[in-house]
Amino acid sequence: MRLFVWLFIFIWGTLSAQIIDGIAILVKEEPITLYDIERTMREEGLTQPQSVDRLIREKMEAQEIAKRALSVSPTELQERISQLAAQNGLSVAQLYDAVHSTQHLTQDAFRAKLEKTMLTQKLYADIAMSGMETPSDEEMREYYRLHPEKFSHSETFDVTVYGAQASGVLQRKMESPMRYLPEVTMQEASLPYAQLEPQLASLLTQTENGAFTPILPNPKGGYVSFFVRSRSLPVMLPFEQVKKQVEEELMADKREQTLKDYFDRARLNAEIRIIRLPETASDAKS
Repeated sequence: MRLFVWLFIFIWGTLSAQIIDGIAILVKEEPITLYDIERTMREEGLTQPQSVDRLIREKMEAQEIAKRALSVSPTELQERISQLAAQNGLSVAQLYDAVHSTQHLTQDAFRAKLEKTMLTQKLYADIAMSGMETPSDEEMREYYRLHPEKFSHSETFDVTVYGAQASGVLQRKMESPMRYLPEVTMQEASLPYAQLEPQLASLLTQTENGAFTPILPNPKGGYVSFFVRSRSLPVMLPFEQVKKQVEEELMADKREQTLKDYFDRARLNAEIRIIRLPETASDAKS
């Protein structure tokens, strides 16, 4: 009898694993599972078709990286980490703390994610940079005119700066702003855009009024978060002042279009087999 019970448990466990990790799609015989699709939908907030497209593209990129024998050396990876830390005015240890508190990534997970990003960037450079011409002045001015939101920003941000020695204490304050926590300091400030570090300026620009930024390490020790109370109306910067940025944005758009065209063509010729897809809510109702 006991043998029967253990056999049942083993068979059920095997079947459960097959259901969770069941193959949904094969891209050149490499699998994308049902679980991969469902996790991407849940974590990224994407629809099923968007998740499928994302995962197929990522699988094709990984195969292309292997085909071209691209790699990132430990030295390259460490130099990039040091560069990121320096850009944010942090030590490497503080950078790891910041990533852990804002993205909930361990040091190893962060390094793996960054290495994957660097590999993808190398692939993109291989594909896209060849044959791409520097845009003309006229082309840049037209791009500038059509995308005013990219080249305008608020001149000042009225914020409340929350600080604490421990990120957990600061997180509790952010979750309940009316709660009194003696360990948390508060200071109101009006921050001119022109005097901000680029990373902080970008972060405040992306944070809505009445919302907190993610928790950041304070270079002086501890952690801070900025509550954006209000901001001045956006002002568009003169073309000559942002000409380099216009060129970078335009080249980035061109690069992305080149990459999209490349992988669209590759996908037409790739061996992609859709075996089955996860059942959606609409499927369940019908």
